[in-house]
Amino acid sequence: MRETSGVTGRIAAAMTRAQSGHAVDAMAEINALLAELDPGPSHERAAAEYVRAVAAHHATDAVEALDAVDGCIRVARAIDEPGWEANAIAVRIVTLIRTGEGGDSVADLVAAENALSRTRDLGLAGWGHTGLGYAYDLLRLYELCIPHFELAAEGDHDPLGLPESPAITRLNLAESNLRWAHELERLGDPSYDAEIEERRRAAHRWAGAAVEVIVAADLLGYWPIAGRLWLAASNADADAAEAAVILKDCRDQLEKLGDLELAAIAGTYLAKAYLTLGRTSDALEAADRAAGDLPVTSDPPVEALVRHTVVQVIAASGDAGATTGLQYARAISRGWWAERLRGLYAVRSALANHELSIRHDAEWRAAREDPLTGVGNRRALDERMSVARDSGRSVAVVAIDVDNLKVINDSFGHASGDEVLRRVGALLKEQCRAEDVVARAGGDEFVVVLDNPDERGAPELVERIKHAAEREAAGADQPWFAMLRLSVGQASSRDGTPVAELLTEADRRMYAEKRRRRQ
Repeated sequence: MRETSGVTGRIAAAMTRAQSGHAVDAMAEINALLAELDPGPSHERAAAEYVRAVAAHHATDAVEALDAVDGCIRVARAIDEPGWEANAIAVRIVTLIRTGEGGDSVADLVAAENALSRTRDLGLAGWGHTGLGYAYDLLRLYELCIPHFELAAEGDHDPLGLPESPAITRLNLAESNLRWAHELERLGDPSYDAEIEERRRAAHRWAGAAVEVIVAADLLGYWPIAGRLWLAASNADADAAEAAVILKDCRDQLEKLGDLELAAIAGTYLAKAYLTLGRTSDALEAADRAAGDLPVTSDPPVEALVRHTVVQVIAASGDAGATTGLQYARAISRGWWAERLRGLYAVRSALANHELSIRHDAEWRAAREDPLTGVGNRRALDERMSVARDSGRSVAVVAIDVDNLKVINDSFGHASGDEVLRRVGALLKEQCRAEDVVARAGGDEFVVVLDNPDERGAPELVERIKHAAEREAAGADQPWFAMLRLSVGQASSRDGTPVAELLTEADRRMYAEKRRRRQ
């Protein structure tokens, strides 16, 4: 999906508009595109639904955002691309947090992490790291947030090739590191001073990297403003006078663009800079204006930053009530910090338990999978036959032997023989139902176990397997594939053969066919 023309180009353009202060326009554009797209599942439809979710999120339309999330997940599962699912779930998490509805964030985080781990699309993985980083940031789980943002910045992969993506990842890292520093500051604990300084330096470093990317990519409009804002905000203590000039300009431009949440953030840092300069009256005016700009749907950490700064500035003006309020806020902040740590422990435990479950499932599958072909092994076959004996249901067994494997190995080498075995395993899975068990019994022999087949099930499968092998040989470029021949025999409990004897009977019929073919 890296081409930037046609449908993909329109999706990319809508995504850019959604993330740069034009979310309502982006929603209209992407909805028009969705109406034109084929209704069937496709990567383009998944991308369009995801961009609709992002645009609706930025436009604070939670109903449409959640509807788009559901649409994206449906398409992602239909096309078997977990990367879109991971990204969609991340949008659901942040939407529910911003609306105050909550939802089951822990379960969603585990599901998103799981989906992200399964995608092989580097661009979708990059977006997934960004989306999960944002979700963890809103939950104030910075220890989980920062690594995701760093992974996104490390690769700079993007499924739509958006030029602003590298800037976004670096701006996210600047904002989250600075947000972490402020939360530590509100605790009023000197033991955190070194970490606060470390977070400030990281924020300034990432903001500088973002500005470099913005300049190199010649990004205009919103992006230079955002870059200058976070660079000045992360350096306000070191050069408050210069920071105040930049932050005031950024605030005014963001207000004109209509991005009031970011304007409120710029105004808050402007108030802090004025306070550092001793310009208390200007700080009061900037803080009051920031509170006025703050939308009711702002992210909770942003609201905490703005509200706390307002009280801090009023207290600095000599207001005794505000000073008492700051002391009370510190006590609340410590309670929130303890709650944050409990949340961090809960999420980490859930992720660890899920990883343990996945590892257990992987070990279970590995013990029952033939490592060469990826089909079941002898253990899987024996277990399936044991279930068949106990179930009382009808069952059929198809035995398949690769006729020329020894000749192929002797003539072209065992690597070529292994290729043939892998292709036979894949061919059998292609011809069988999802509920059938395909196993490699050993050497050159495979077995298919059919559960509850009708009277035509096994004979029809035998014919499909033979025809598929013939097509493979006829169209082969390599001589070892051209030599592919299969001998096949089948037996069914519907014919009166006891389940315990099906494999033996299928083998007998398979070898009988092999002898006939040699005559």
